[in-house]
Amino acid sequence: MKIQSQLLFLGLTSTLAWGVTIAPSSAVNFIGNLPSNDGNSTILSSTSGTNIKAASFTYGSGPDYSLDDVILRLGNYDTSDSFSVEIRDNAGANPGSTVLASLSLAPGETPQGLTNANYRFISNSSFTFEASNTYWLYLSIAASSGNSGSIIWRNSTPGVTPVGIAAFGSYRFSNTAGVSFSDSNLYNSFQINATAVPEPFNATAVPEPLTILGAIAAVGFGAAFKRRSSLSQNSSD
Repeated sequence: MKIQSQLLFLGLTSTLAWGVTIAPSSAVNFIGNLPSNDGNSTILSSTSGTNIKAASFTYGSGPDYSLDDVILRLGNYDTSDSFSVEIRDNAGANPGSTVLASLSLAPGETPQGLTNANYRFISNSSFTFEASNTYWLYLSIAASSGNSGSIIWRNSTPGVTPVGIAAFGSYRFSNTAGVSFSDSNLYNSFQINATAVPEPFNATAVPEPLTILGAIAAVGFGAAFKRRSSLSQNSSD
């Protein structure tokens, strides 16, 4: 009976563990075109030229993905520069006016001035990419930005199309602070990392622990009863 009790305990433990185990998940490239060879660039300027540059992508189908971070390949980035990194909704062929996620430079990241570097930005609040939606990675520089009011967003030459879980759409830029946009053939370097959101736990798909416990107990009692009956017969023969 001691051995059977131990087996019963092990069966219950493994059953309970199996019932609550969640498959591990990790960040993947949701969409991006890093690394960059820094062959060309877009100059985001607060005083003249391009002041907004954006890239669109569409997530077709599948589980939701939570935004982990955005990696940008930048140059001429000084601590006095003031620019925005956002995820925006879609408005036809252009970025929408709704800011879905606002991102800030991640802790430990330091602007390197003229040096080209990959910079990691994280969302100020949780955000989830949902299927059947088009999104825009949206960079804009403020008129009050320092360092002569410019930041360089590097890209490869020849241009590299972003790929990943989501499907690339287009790059658009504005010289009018978003009043109008135009197509761009400069595919600026970035990567958006995200993690698949686990599917909701389906209790009906997992046998109830008490049900399995009852089955294990029944088998144990049946074996014990059979053994006692055998001993009783042997003693009467």
